[in-house]
Amino acid sequence: MNNNTTGSAQGDGSMHLSKREIRWALAIKAAVVDSNKAKQEEGEDELIELTDFEYCQYALVTKGDVEDALERIEKMQAFREEYQIHDTAEEGMEILRAFTIQQPWFMVSVDYNPTNGHFIAVYDYAKLKPAAVDYPEDWRIWLGGLYYLFQICQSNLVACREGLVHIAECEGMWYNNFSMDFMSRNWYHLMGHYPLINKECSWLHTPLVGNIQHAFYKSMMGSTADVIRVGCHFSGYDGRIDQMFKMPSEDIAEFRLMGRYLDYLDVRYHHQSVFRLPSLDPPPPPTIPPPRANNENDNNQEDDVA
Repeated sequence: MNNNTTGSAQGDGSMHLSKREIRWALAIKAAVVDSNKAKQEEGEDELIELTDFEYCQYALVTKGDVEDALERIEKMQAFREEYQIHDTAEEGMEILRAFTIQQPWFMVSVDYNPTNGHFIAVYDYAKLKPAAVDYPEDWRIWLGGLYYLFQICQSNLVACREGLVHIAECEGMWYNNFSMDFMSRNWYHLMGHYPLINKECSWLHTPLVGNIQHAFYKSMMGSTADVIRVGCHFSGYDGRIDQMFKMPSEDIAEFRLMGRYLDYLDVRYHHQSVFRLPSLDPPPPPTIPPPRANNENDNNQEDDVA
């Protein structure tokens, strides 16, 4: 480990931070404490203090913008309260299983690219069913599923820093796969506040309805939608991307996907529980005892012994 970083005991580099990033996280952590003091005086609900890992996540995404981080922290606390999200690996798996039943094969793959330090999430927009999300429990499954997928894709600090790569298959997408009200609730309740850097977003084989959805995203999401590229293709392969992942069968592919969910959730919540921000304050100088004063009696005693 060099002098400019700190990291986990794993030594794989996935939890390293620069000194500047540590300062960002410590400033956000201190701002939450200060905000809660002000809220106490005003009789307002306080922010729940986060883990050091989460403060680092907000720091890396906001580049140390304390005001932005505090707003996101407050919005995400409101989200977890409204949708009864308790933020555990066990609950995450429970919700993701229900999410998979509600939206079968909308989520095609999630995996980590250790070479570049980011996750890659693959979706099939032709499988999205907004009509299946109607009652409050449906919304908890849908938005809770997205929340835990984001948690998976931010399971180490390098992934938080590098951002998420999205790939969406759009071939076969139709108007029943798109709803403005549905997308608006996704954005204003979760996606617009969750601390995540969207690194790239490629839409494959984009039809007319996909272009309409893209235009709506741009009007709603502003510059966040700039990473979306429509009409993309893979060189040398023109088939649907989901077929590359449903091998050797859909059942086996789904079983493996659920296994990856569990593995990455375990990593995420392990880091949340054990990671600690180091202090940047220099250690106090060592205390040097004063020299012992000569004592005449001692000297005489030494002479007598000699």
